[in-house]
Amino acid sequence: MSISEMPKDSNYQVSIYRFERNDRAPGGVTTAEIDASNLSATPINPRIFGNFIEHLGHVVYGGLTSQALHNPNLENEFETNTVPPYWDFTGATTWERAGAFSPRCVRLSPGSAFNTGGALFQEIDLPLKRERNYHLTLFARSIGGAGVVQISIDRLHNSELSSLWKQKSEVNSVSWIRLSLSIALPENIDMKGATTRLTLLHVKGDPVEVDQIELEPDDSIQGVDPDVLKKAKEWNISVLRWPGGNFVSGYNWRDGVGAREKRPTYKNSAWAGIEQNTFGSIEFIRYCKLLGVTPQLCINAGNGTPEAAADWIRFFNDADSKSEMGRLRADNGEKNPFRIRLCEVGNELYGDWQIGHTNAPENAARYVRFREALLKADPTLSLMATGKGDEYSSEGWKRCLDWNEAVMKAAVEKGGAAPDYLTIHPLIPLPGIVGNASYEELYESAMAFPTFFDRVMEPDLKALIERTAGKGAKTKIAPTEWGIIVGGDKWREGPNHDTLAGAMFNALQLNAFLRHSDTLTLGNMTAFMHGGGIKKSRGVVYADPQYYTQKLYASSHPYMPLPVRQQGPGSDVPARGGMPGVLNVPNINLFSALSKDGKTLLVYSVNSSLKESRKLTLSLKGFAPFQASAEILTGSDSTAFNSPVSPESVSPKPLPLTLDSHAQFATTLPAHSLVVFKFQKK
Repeated sequence: MSISEMPKDSNYQVSIYRFERNDRAPGGVTTAEIDASNLSATPINPRIFGNFIEHLGHVVYGGLTSQALHNPNLENEFETNTVPPYWDFTGATTWERAGAFSPRCVRLSPGSAFNTGGALFQEIDLPLKRERNYHLTLFARSIGGAGVVQISIDRLHNSELSSLWKQKSEVNSVSWIRLSLSIALPENIDMKGATTRLTLLHVKGDPVEVDQIELEPDDSIQGVDPDVLKKAKEWNISVLRWPGGNFVSGYNWRDGVGAREKRPTYKNSAWAGIEQNTFGSIEFIRYCKLLGVTPQLCINAGNGTPEAAADWIRFFNDADSKSEMGRLRADNGEKNPFRIRLCEVGNELYGDWQIGHTNAPENAARYVRFREALLKADPTLSLMATGKGDEYSSEGWKRCLDWNEAVMKAAVEKGGAAPDYLTIHPLIPLPGIVGNASYEELYESAMAFPTFFDRVMEPDLKALIERTAGKGAKTKIAPTEWGIIVGGDKWREGPNHDTLAGAMFNALQLNAFLRHSDTLTLGNMTAFMHGGGIKKSRGVVYADPQYYTQKLYASSHPYMPLPVRQQGPGSDVPARGGMPGVLNVPNINLFSALSKDGKTLLVYSVNSSLKESRKLTLSLKGFAPFQASAEILTGSDSTAFNSPVSPESVSPKPLPLTLDSHAQFATTLPAHSLVVFKFQKK
């Protein structure tokens, strides 16, 4: 079905969901019948509630990792840098080209009549509300006989420093030595409105060179932030994609293995900033184990090679710890294989923003080359081909289908196996994709998009898969990035991923995904610590509203989708810019499912209206509940957000409700709200 052929009658039916539009419904009430006696759908795969980590900004370093210092290797981002990025220095300080294990270090020299003693410092955010004990390590050597460096942590407030801790360390070796210091900060300090600064100051003797400076809280868990880990565990995500995103298309996996101090630091080629490579393959797998999630590896098919990708899989999966890659893994502290199964070949290779981007025929040929190498390395892999699903005008959607047809045809040519998954990235870059529009218009187009996905995108992709790979094709659809994303400098002025608007969009999109449980079995929400998820500011960890949307869905464990027959008011949304026109958008959007044991019937109800509360009457067929409960996610308006000061301003709250004896009840959904109803029987 093309966009121009969208149905123009009042009905909207896909999969197990039927909406009959009736704008004259008495009192504007939406009525819905949920049929628990009809279990003809495919069970929901919990992998639809996945997420992904990308090396972008402070997602990894300064985010999920606990090490507090940026650019510990003191390397440059650009050759024109005059000081190491994230660091500053004063006095007799120089940036040298002979580091401990890396190209550069910093030399702190004695003061003179013309200069003060050398000082190197960085402002840092420590989790002082949680932990006051830290561990500092660095490499140092003297230039001459011996020199003394004073290391201090100070409170910085209104440009004034006050000491929290300091210690002098003598360096009397001309070879690099590792120093290790324990730090106990005072308990009775008020850090409100203040930050901290780490300073290394030359105080006596000969010059001293320093490198590889790391500061870790004592409560770190395998190098990760315990507050972020706790929030991530509570999220109930099932699968975690890594290392990108755009980052993967320039990533050399070998840079992220080996001793931390010997890993290279360089400019992040996808996103700028510094990539220090201290979170690599083994750190990722260990993090997945801490979370209890399935790892999903994204392969560099940008500037990478099939041979490098195959070696990476062998590094993870070779059972023989004496093979070349197995030995490399064992040398990094992991003798046993990791048994990676989910392997995504490339990321957004259609985009000119992507390193190694290409056209549809070359992407198709590239997938086949990588498939051969990867399956030779491990025949048990489930492979994901780079599909396209990011353009929504008639012409743009045709380009997406042409791209997807090319890779599917190439995969099955000469009897080849169809990919296990065709990936798409249905991302909405607001406001850029719409252009000059009001907040209300942006919001309306965004909230209509999941209906377009439900009615057009998924059916078209399913038909394409069957047309190219056969009626019984195993290929599933995997939105490995999805959500509202940044679309221009003014993104905060429109609906965005940090606000309740993003949470409403995600609820509508999850309803659309879950209706197609037969074909859509894996998804990665955008994203773990960017694009609306877990946040970390000045050492304080909290969550954005859309974190709670996915948590409400994932933690309620929907299993068997149920048919929903719905009648009530709706609307028609015009095309705007690159956003599609959508007819018959329901005023209230519903999805229902049974729990795996069949004792709980779940209803996910979304009223995305900016201002109007809306009435809903539910009838349950084939299910006689004896009790009911509900949780609501809403806020003062669609722009409401969370912050370190008010971390749960938008978060789920219990919603009182009364159920009569006829398994039917009426309720009112507030404006811009998600309500999850749970009906339970004995």
